[in-house]
Amino acid sequence: GRARAAPSPAAASAPAAAAVAAPASVASPAAAAADFAAPSDGGGAASEPRAVSASELKAHGGCGEGEPCWVGLYGRVYDFASFLDEHPAGPTSISDLGGADGTVAFEHIHNEAMLSEFDDVLIGRLEA
Repeated sequence: GRARAAPSPAAASAPAAAAVAAPASVASPAAAAADFAAPSDGGGAASEPRAVSASELKAHGGCGEGEPCWVGLYGRVYDFASFLDEHPAGPTSISDLGGADGTVAFEHIHNEAMLSEFDDVLIGRLEA
């Protein structure tokens, strides 16, 4: 299974309703990407996330066995291939979004803060 970090004591004491609260509206996925800071490259400065074109996103959205499953969310691109079989609602709800911007579908069920658990599968930022 996918190892998840234990919730912080502050998060554990927060009301359950806060975990499912709808995120504040984002003007556009590109605006969300502008606020994105990539993980540190180890040199102390955050590295710039690499740009991913819409055509590159589409080319990596097959989501079949052994294939990448890139999905655009909030102006960022993630490869959810390793998470498909662990998704509580099943792999289809993710694979149906493969190769495209799935922000609208994602935010109907989840909130953007959940994506912090997937920094390890972040590919880059989706070009506007």
